[in-house]
Amino acid sequence: MLGFWGLRVSLIVAALAVYSPAWAGDPYYIAPAQADLADILAPPPAPDSPAAKADLRAVLAAVRSRTGAQIAHAQDDDHKIVFRFADVMGPSFTPENLPFTAQFFQHVYEDGNVIVDTTKAHFQRQRPFVVDPAIKIIVVQKPDYSYPSNHSTFAYEAAILLALMVPEKKQALFERAADYGHNRVLAGVHFPTDIEGGRITGSVIDNTLLHDPRFMADFERSKVEVRAALGLQAANGR
Repeated sequence: MLGFWGLRVSLIVAALAVYSPAWAGDPYYIAPAQADLADILAPPPAPDSPAAKADLRAVLAAVRSRTGAQIAHAQDDDHKIVFRFADVMGPSFTPENLPFTAQFFQHVYEDGNVIVDTTKAHFQRQRPFVVDPAIKIIVVQKPDYSYPSNHSTFAYEAAILLALMVPEKKQALFERAADYGHNRVLAGVHFPTDIEGGRITGSVIDNTLLHDPRFMADFERSKVEVRAALGLQAANGR
């Protein structure tokens, strides 16, 4: 079962989806053609190759060793929402305090989601629990494509942008992004190379976004809101 944060995040996501119909359809900042990951990412390990077998062994080891606390944490991290980073950013990092930032990161997620889905359709990698049905997953997950990880992509999209807004927390933000991604391996729904692919994907998407003037105007507005909510002085420059 989901913990308090999981339930709260579910309600927030539902409310945001109702609030802005634009998130459900057309790209908000960038289109998939502006970040064609099929031409950038290395392909995942070929099925039955030594690298693929090592990838599967890593998933099996993570699944077999997971604790109750790890399961609860991985289930809460099943939600792709920037406020999962509140454990790094602090108790004031909430959607109630940051209404513009909530919308801003949802737009980032939606654009990235389309790009990732397009890339997954290109590589067509099966998920770990499809490759090995003995793997018991702990989140609801369709048997769709696995590479690159959407969760890992969003984790690094968020960590990079938050670190640019609040460089005082850069190290912890990137550690949290790595944890966010690893929880997908613990959940049995991604291979470690899917997570690495997501890290690269999130970096490429953010680099594209950071060269878009419209995006940058919203980024600056979100940065001001975040730093004010955290009680930090205004920062100059990106």
